[in-house]
Amino acid sequence: MNDFLCRDQREDLAILPTPVHKLERFSKEVGAEVWFKRDDLTHYLASGNKIRKLEYLFHKAKSSGARAVVTCGGIQSNHARATAAICRMIGMKPVLFLRGSQPDLPQGNFLLDCLLGAEIHWMTPEDYRRRDGIMEQYRMNQPIPHEVFVIPEGGSDPTGVNGYASALLEMAEQLDLEEMDGIFVPVGSGGTYSGLIAGAALLKISTPIYGINVTLDSNPYFPDKCEAMVRSWMKENQVERKVDPSAFHIVDSFVGDGYAVPTPSGLRWIVDLMKLEGILLDPVYTSKAIDGMVHTLRQEGMKKVLFIHTGGGFGNFAFADSLSGQLAPLL
Repeated sequence: MNDFLCRDQREDLAILPTPVHKLERFSKEVGAEVWFKRDDLTHYLASGNKIRKLEYLFHKAKSSGARAVVTCGGIQSNHARATAAICRMIGMKPVLFLRGSQPDLPQGNFLLDCLLGAEIHWMTPEDYRRRDGIMEQYRMNQPIPHEVFVIPEGGSDPTGVNGYASALLEMAEQLDLEEMDGIFVPVGSGGTYSGLIAGAALLKISTPIYGINVTLDSNPYFPDKCEAMVRSWMKENQVERKVDPSAFHIVDSFVGDGYAVPTPSGLRWIVDLMKLEGILLDPVYTSKAIDGMVHTLRQEGMKKVLFIHTGGGFGNFAFADSLSGQLAPLL
């Protein structure tokens, strides 16, 4: 199993294993037994799910002789912030291609990008659709191209899949996953979800894994993308397992007006989880995923579920205006 998960091909960056907590008051609120995998506690500056994927990607970067790492995301990208933080931790230069334009005031994750001294390049939505080619062109234009390593959006590629294949093994050592009616996680670029599916295939775990889509890319985009990613990972690692297309459960309808745009119900869950459990969700991923999970477990009559908290709390500090409406009765 360790060979499958490439344990010798990762940097030791995250604080692992992260704990699993049963949320007593939240469970009572939603009418089902809810457990949280606390991947918001993987690190401080590099907190969240991204660091698990980046452990493998940065090992590959170091092995290639890279001195700089290039990646991309939205202006409040958790992945970009985690990448920049890890670059500084291990002595590399962070280069970020961010969708949007220079704000008047840096806030949230972008403030941390600036404090980390990341080299920032701005991209229009049209440019962002060509992000992989633009980042590769940047690499080739550098004096020594092989010293620049490009990581795709979200760290979502077959190398990054190792992060959550390994995480599922970690969870299986903490809980009986077969007792769960469902495992829930946000889906934004697909790498975390693909890793969970890969790990479940390795361990022959039959519990359905639900990805709550937080983008406007609706079915069958993510099932197709994640299935291709898992198959590529299995081929690269010579893993002889079959993944049934029916294993991919992507739940749409909870993105709201778009990616990185908070929803009113998601914002309410941020406030409610803080008051019930002292746990901070984020306005882009986990708040929407909680909303989708609660709807699904009630609709399906689930009694016991696991939610993977992928972090992102720094993003709240860029959405104070959106959150203020939820706080008005308290102020």
